[in-house]
Amino acid sequence: MEYRKLGRTGLDVGVIGLGTEHLEQQRDTMDVVLRTAAEAGVNYVDLLYIEPDYWDLFGPVLRPYRDKLVLAVHWGGGPRYDVGYCQRTFANILSCVGNDYAEAAMLTMVDTERKWNEWVQESLEYLRRYQEQGRLGAIGMSTHRPPIALKAVNSGLVDVLMFPLNLTSHVVEPEIAVCQACADQDVGLVAMKPYRGGTLFVADGEPSGITPAQCLHYVFSLPVSTTVPGIKNVEELRAALHYWEATDEEKDYSLALPDVHRYLEGQCTYCNHCLPCPLDIDIAEVMQLTFWAGWALQEDNDENDEILAAYAALQVKASECIECGDCMERCPFGVDVVARMRKAAEAFEDVGQRA
Repeated sequence: MEYRKLGRTGLDVGVIGLGTEHLEQQRDTMDVVLRTAAEAGVNYVDLLYIEPDYWDLFGPVLRPYRDKLVLAVHWGGGPRYDVGYCQRTFANILSCVGNDYAEAAMLTMVDTERKWNEWVQESLEYLRRYQEQGRLGAIGMSTHRPPIALKAVNSGLVDVLMFPLNLTSHVVEPEIAVCQACADQDVGLVAMKPYRGGTLFVADGEPSGITPAQCLHYVFSLPVSTTVPGIKNVEELRAALHYWEATDEEKDYSLALPDVHRYLEGQCTYCNHCLPCPLDIDIAEVMQLTFWAGWALQEDNDENDEILAAYAALQVKASECIECGDCMERCPFGVDVVARMRKAAEAFEDVGQRA
């Protein structure tokens, strides 16, 4: 295992970490995964609150390895972001890990400006109390959005950033900018989704030929501290750990880079190459909000209220698009921006009118 500093925390973490969100909820599976990880030198473990039954199983498996691990415990998640819920679930995880301590707390999925401006700032007060009590080391945050990632890193408020990075990042300038900002600010960078949710392994319904070793080698070429493949079982963990046995030829990701555009064809990467818009529509922001809302806009919950509020705060709405097509000519990924603006106007503005 290769170890790198987790930014200014000073902690040494193995470059291959362990993501547990999708871990099969069986005691035998959990046991062999933790044992295999520990034997391989994996020490960074990303922990979300799933449900009490999960922790009844996972807590006893985790505790024997506690003194060797760097635990990143998530604050918030799922549909619940009120701080009372966050505090209860965070405290529950701490009570299960064996020493009532987390090396890092991760503010989870901060993907809107409102969540950064309100929920994060309120949550920071609670997390600082945990630090004062000696129950927490560093404060971190996870996000999928480059603008919010940059805001967090440059704010000085977070020590660790969890952010999606994979082979497609090679052609997405904002993601590379996030990497550079973390290096400049000495923020520990944790790469999530190194396989892009497994989509890098399939192209047009057939195996793409891209391997876990290539994906990991690319991520390790960036200024990351560690990466956390979301594994389900020990077979998937061993596939990641095979990296250390792979030849230089097997790790060579350069052959995949010229063709990486095909994984992004028709998908907005929020790179802003489509700008300037003659109406000053923030195209990337509209795209991002539409992506996160999805069909869930038809449902009534706090998360959707937040997304609707973020859209309502935009100075220029999608319905003002004049369909000039300039953005589509500039887009390097063939996104039908005009159609997306129509869809956004229908989803957000019709919902707003109904409300």
